[in-house]
Amino acid sequence: MKDLTASLMHTPLFRADDPQTANRWRTADDRVMGGESVAHMAWENQNGKNPGMEQGLCLRGRVSLANRGGFIQIKWPVTAGDLVNIDGYTGLYIHAMGNGEAYNLHLRTRWLWLPWQSYRQTFHAQPQPSYHYFPFDAFEPYKTATPFAPRQLKTIAVVAIGRAFSADVCVHEMGFYARLGDTSD
Repeated sequence: MKDLTASLMHTPLFRADDPQTANRWRTADDRVMGGESVAHMAWENQNGKNPGMEQGLCLRGRVSLANRGGFIQIKWPVTAGDLVNIDGYTGLYIHAMGNGEAYNLHLRTRWLWLPWQSYRQTFHAQPQPSYHYFPFDAFEPYKTATPFAPRQLKTIAVVAIGRAFSADVCVHEMGFYARLGDTSD
C-alpha cells in the first residue's frame, strides 16, 4: 500500500507554530442556547512526548445533553485570501491527536443562514498524531438542501457533538490538500 501523504500536496491554513495563523481560532459551546456543555481552548506544548506534534491547539471540555444541548467546538474563520486558489484542491486535512473519541469537522458556507446548518464528516482523534483527510465531495449536508460550494467556505470547526463525553482533541495543522497523480494501491 502506498503512503497517502506522499501522493498529496498540503497547503496549510493553520500551523500551531505559526503565530500569524494561531490567533484566529474561537471557541463555542451550547451554553449560547441554554445547554450545559463547557468548552476550553488551550495551547499545548508536547515537549517531545509526541514526535511530529510539538504544539497543538486543543479543544477540551465536557459535552452534556442537558437542556437540549450537546456540543463544544473550536472554529476557524476562513478569509477571502484563504480561498484564492481553492479550485485545485481535493479537500481539507487536519493533523491531530486526541483521546480516541469521534469528532466532527463542520464546514459552513456564506450560503447557510441558520446556525445549525453545516456540512459534516466524522473522524477519530487517536492518541498518536495522525493526518485525517476530508474530500470536499464527501461532506454530508446537515439541515440544508444547498449543495456544498468550497469557494463559499466561511468557517471550519472541530466539534465534539451528539453524546455526553469528555472531549480532548489537539490540532497541529489544518489546510487544503490536492492529489498528485495516482493514489491507488
